Order: sequence, then structure tokens, then C-alpha cells
Amino acid sequence: MPLFDKAGITVKKKPDLKAKLDKEFSLFIRLRDCMPNGFFRCISCGQIKPFVQADCGHYFSRTHLATRFDENNCHAECRHCLTPDSLVLMKDFIWKQLGEISVGEEIFAFDEEVIYKTSRRYRVGRVTHIERDIQDVYEVELENGDKMKTTANHKWLARARQGTSYTWIETQEMWVNGVNLHGKHKTGPHTDRTTTIVCKPFQVIQQEKSYESGWIAGMIDADGHICQQNISNPDGTKRYGFRVGIAQCEKYMDICSEIKRLLEKFTGNNKTCRQMMEDSNRRGTFKKTYQSWQFLITATNIEKLQFLMRVRPHKIEKVDIEKLGKLKSQYDTKVKGIKYIGKEEIVVMETDTRTFIANGYAMHNCNRFKADHLEDYRVNLIAKIGQQKFDLLKVKADGTSKMTDFEYEQLIKYYKALNKKLRKEKGL
Repeated sequence: MPLFDKAGITVKKKPDLKAKLDKEFSLFIRLRDCMPNGFFRCISCGQIKPFVQADCGHYFSRTHLATRFDENNCHAECRHCLTPDSLVLMKDFIWKQLGEISVGEEIFAFDEEVIYKTSRRYRVGRVTHIERDIQDVYEVELENGDKMKTTANHKWLARARQGTSYTWIETQEMWVNGVNLHGKHKTGPHTDRTTTIVCKPFQVIQQEKSYESGWIAGMIDADGHICQQNISNPDGTKRYGFRVGIAQCEKYMDICSEIKRLLEKFTGNNKTCRQMMEDSNRRGTFKKTYQSWQFLITATNIEKLQFLMRVRPHKIEKVDIEKLGKLKSQYDTKVKGIKYIGKEEIVVMETDTRTFIANGYAMHNCNRFKADHLEDYRVNLIAKIGQQKFDLLKVKADGTSKMTDFEYEQLIKYYKALNKKLRKEKGL
């Protein structure tokens, strides 16, 4: 698509060569590890599954460019996901059923790994793959009353206990009073009370279609403001300010009172801040007689966003997801129980960020994780390529690498040719 077309001159957008190579390389890994009968063996769990359920799993994360396209670092893994009725948060802040999402749509996502010292940041993700399948499904019941239907190896952003950091944990690895899905007991003192805590940064907020919500949305569009700004911390990191408010003159006290009441109502009774506005540019008697005020929402960035999602003014389109700051779990909850409910249809969704928000919970959509979470992968990988090559991979992953456009283009051509050959050989 052209960036602009002026006076007969068309400037084309630079192609994303890394994304193109990702696609071809991923297909090559899956074809390479596929058996002639159209099945593959997962490098992590060892299960044999159809080719259509294969994913390209990196032992060392894709963030390591030096090993991102290393054939020894990548092997076929099985996919996992959620049932079609799961609600996914989209880029336009609307909750959409997973079964209705299409390839190319943009979603509300976040960093796969901790990048900014101790935090993950919110990101815009794009759906790169959608597929349906029938698999064994488990219902995860949470202490807040929520229920989620997932496959056993679906990953959640969670932590083993209060005070520990968030990591990616499979459904089958979650602890409920010291016992996981397979009946394994956690070892150590007081582990009979260990229960996994899952990360829930959002509540599922739908637009409220009432007179009051329409009125306050109209006031925001007419006299309100939505402002995001970068604020530098002393240590060099950045935090993001997010202001949502409505300006009104004190001459109209009934309107001021209604604004204050509705802001508190739709934000969950959070206290509204009233600030005096500077009016040095005003002229005449109006300046001397009446004062203007700003009614600001006092809440976290996500609570302010959820307020906007509830009333949905047109100005919500101005919100930049990547300026909402770091991911915070405001609604942490413990796992209450996990039970098998049988075979059901699931939707396999893959995004370029490898993450998404489903039913308010932070989810992962594939098998690419840090090495310390992939013990089975590590053992099977060493058995497959040998200890020496594995040690070389570790050294390579710690290094830095940068590829030129020419190198990307040549690798794309190379893997395209290989994929064509492998498809023909294996009848896929």
C-alpha cells in the first residue's frame, strides 16, 4: 500500500522482510519435522499430531535475533488455544468472540517477555493465523466466579503464589491446594495451600446503551479531553500519564453536578477530582463572574480506559494502546478448580506479539517461551541435536546479530524453494 500519492509520485511502504521470513521459516520447520504420513511429533510433549496442528517453537526466544532463524533452535510443537466463545479484546476496545476474529485484524496485546527491566508493556497485535480444531477441553474455575475453557497445554500469565513474579504457566501445571491437573503434589513445606494466581488486567466491559451513558459520552466529545503523555522517571525509564476529564462553567451548576455524579457512577464510584481552569484568555464580564472547572477521573490508566469502554465516546479513538504503560494485574484471582469436560471445538489463533487478552486474562497463543520454562524441550532438543550443538546455541543466543535487507531477501527465496520441495516430497 502506498504511503501517499502526490503529483503522480507514489511512495511505497517498505516491506516487512522479517515478517515474511518468519512466515517462510516457520513453514519450513513444520514441513521439515513432519513425517511422510502427515503427522509430526511435538518436541516438548512428545505427542504425535496432524501437521495442521504444528507450530514453529523456538527454544531460545524470538527476541534473540541471532537464533531466531537457526534451524537447530526451532522445532515443531503442538498448538493450543481457547474455545470460540472466549472474548478477545480488540484494538478498538471492543470485546469480540474468538470464533469471529479473522486474519489481519488488530488486537489489544502486550509484550511476550519482560523487556523494560521489570515489566511488560501494552502493544497492538495483529492476527496472523486462525484455525479451528477439535481437542480435549478443560474448564478452569476461578475464585472470582469466572470460568474459562482451554486445552491442557494452553498458557496463562500467572504466578505460583503471592509475591512471586509472573511467568507463563500451562493449564495442566496450575496448582490447586498443592495438586495439579495430573494429580501431582507439590513438594516442600506448606505446599498443600499452594494455589496458582492468574493475571487479570481487565474486566470484560461492554458498552452501556442508556440515556445517561450517551449523555456523558456526548459531554466528553463536546467539552471533554483525553490526553496521554510520556513522563520521564529519574532512572531513565518512562511512565505514561492518562487524563480523562470534562470542562464546564460553574454558571451551569446542575450540569456540573450531573457530570460529577455520572463520572463517579461509570467509574465504579471513584472520587472525581475538580480543578480550576486557567482563563487568562477570556475577556469581558464573563471572566469576572464565573469560573470554569475540569472534572477529572482519578483512577488507574486501565480503569480510565474501562470507563471509556463503558460509555464509548467518539474520542476513544484517540487512545494510543502503546502509551497505556506497563501491564498490571488489577484483578488477580486464584484458581479454584480444573475439570475435564470432553472434546470440543477450539480456535487456534496466532498473533505477531504472541499474546492477547481473553475474558480479561493475559494469555499466550503459542509455545515460544524462555528456556527455563522448557525443560522437556531442552531434554528432547539435546537428544536430537547433541550437547555440543546445544552449547553452541546458548553462546549464539547471548550474542547480538543484525541482518541486512539483502540477507532477508535471499533467505526468503531459499526457504520458499525448500518449502516447495518439501511439500511435494511429503504430499502436503
